[in-house]
Amino acid sequence: MNKLSQNHFKDALGGGVSLKKIFVSVVGLIVLSVVTLLFFLVLPWSLLFVGINSLPNPPQPAIKYGEFPFRLEYEINGQRKVIQDTLICEYDGVGSDEGRGKFRKWKEKLASGKEEITLIQPSDSTEIFFFPGSAEYYMGDSHPSNSDSSHGRNDSSFPDALYKTIEGKITTSGLVTERQLLEEYSIKLIKWDASPPIKNNFVP
Repeated sequence: MNKLSQNHFKDALGGGVSLKKIFVSVVGLIVLSVVTLLFFLVLPWSLLFVGINSLPNPPQPAIKYGEFPFRLEYEINGQRKVIQDTLICEYDGVGSDEGRGKFRKWKEKLASGKEEITLIQPSDSTEIFFFPGSAEYYMGDSHPSNSDSSHGRNDSSFPDALYKTIEGKITTSGLVTERQLLEEYSIKLIKWDASPPIKNNFVP
């Protein structure tokens, strides 16, 4: 190999080493950036998870089960109707989230076996229904900051209602005001008779 060829070979070899170093540096920088980003994204949630789970469980209710008969009288297209059923409420253990920490969970169902107190179903995907109130309210576990519960009033949707629309795997829901009920569906809720909440005690 002549001198000129040797110089070209050395230059090419030297350039290859430099490119390799640059490539390794870039890859290392990308990996470091990704790890740093994941660290700052995951760490707060991990600390929050650990913090929430280290909290003591809330006291358990002395009364864990209750049945609450109710009667709803309403009018649809000028025809008077009445729905009578019983709301069954039951303690469901301890839940947790980032907003409330650990809290008591409750579940509720209708004695009739129906999923909702349906007023009308305007389409196959949409249902207008009445909300009878939360299990927390009936079982004496309403939050003290709730003005309704502090005044002993039922936290049902009366005189309004709710809607639920299911399209594929997506479910949307929201409030249907008293005015909307009358103007859009010719429905007027007339009277809501609900059982009073119990007075519960909570023990560690």
